[in-house]
Amino acid sequence: MKGKTEKIILFSGVLLIVVLLFLIVWNAGIFGISKSRVEQDARENQKIDSSWQLSQATNENMCAMLFYDETTNNCVYSIYLKRDGFSFGYFFRDGGINPYIQDSVHGIVYEDRGIALLSLNEDQVSRIVVDNTMEEKTIDVNPQKPFVVVLPVNCGEITMYDAQGNVVTLYDTYM
Repeated sequence: MKGKTEKIILFSGVLLIVVLLFLIVWNAGIFGISKSRVEQDARENQKIDSSWQLSQATNENMCAMLFYDETTNNCVYSIYLKRDGFSFGYFFRDGGINPYIQDSVHGIVYEDRGIALLSLNEDQVSRIVVDNTMEEKTIDVNPQKPFVVVLPVNCGEITMYDAQGNVVTLYDTYM
């Protein structure tokens, strides 16, 4: 009987160590940040005030976020990407302050992961038209609010219009 009790205690101890190691690795972000924790991770790591509002777009490869203050004079962006291979979440890729986001629309192309369009919407963009020659997709945007849109990298031509129907310039960067 004594041998059986020792085996149970030993097995329980080993199991507890394995579970603790798994939790440590999971919390360290080695497998990525879950979709539900990306905003929290960005706010903590970039020291973004909790009073700032958020505009966010996510797809299976990318999560793009734009944090801005009440007056929309200041903003910080944050981009998280999924990695190929063994990962269960998103990993921080890029972020900070960008003057194009404050003044117009900034498009950032991330390898084969997608395109993030970010703007405080000073140009009052009201719609984004994506045309890949096979079909045309229109994305409506509130011209009075900042926005974030995530598109596939091979989406086609992107044209943006303000509330009066004028074309808005897209400033893009390739990462």
